[in-house]
Amino acid sequence: MFSAHIHTVFQAATHEWPICGQGFNECNFYALANALNTMHRVMRYDPQDFKKRVGPLFQARFGGTFPFLKSYLLRKYGYGSHFGNLRSTDGEFVLRQLIDMHIPVLVDIYTAAQIGMTRIYGQHSVVLVGYSDRYTDAWGNIHEEYYLIDSEWPRLGAFSVAQNNVDRDGDGIAEDYPGNRTLSRAQFLKLFTTRCYSPIFPSQALHDQWYCNTFTQHVPSIWEILVTGSNDCIKLT
Repeated sequence: MFSAHIHTVFQAATHEWPICGQGFNECNFYALANALNTMHRVMRYDPQDFKKRVGPLFQARFGGTFPFLKSYLLRKYGYGSHFGNLRSTDGEFVLRQLIDMHIPVLVDIYTAAQIGMTRIYGQHSVVLVGYSDRYTDAWGNIHEEYYLIDSEWPRLGAFSVAQNNVDRDGDGIAEDYPGNRTLSRAQFLKLFTTRCYSPIFPSQALHDQWYCNTFTQHVPSIWEILVTGSNDCIKLT
């Protein structure tokens, strides 16, 4: 179990999480598999099967594949999702709500392409699996963090599930933290510039119920569906 100030989708020691590292520009498929396998707590999905499913739409030398395909694949496999964007709303509220519901979220970090002031998609796909309340370590430092499964962390070919384990309580022993990468809140918000995300619900019906209860009704354009993600805005109360 993790410390009480940590919220995560899966309360088990990280070394028990069935996650693995990716190949060159395969982050979309490994993020999918790592998220689903974590949900089921077993290696049920092979990332290479997702890659085969999209066929020629995956081109490693051109950067991989399109972000919207993650939600497409999820629905094909019976899960509930959509390719959304939180640029016009309180994105942290949405992401933290999902984590508290034990729903992992695929997010795109870094900026791979931009048209004018619009960031249209991210360079790297990771799984958001947790966040922390504000807490103070044994040395008086204040922390507020987000936790990721990053299949390319700390670098390609050197994936480590324990990469973000660190001693914060001063006993000389590194504590276990969710996923394999920790970002401060400021770091996460800086890297999550696209605000693109795809939650993973057990079914489309559960996803649609959550979406209807959370966001104003919005019919996304083709541009949003394929490029930027639907512009999701929290309902005003």
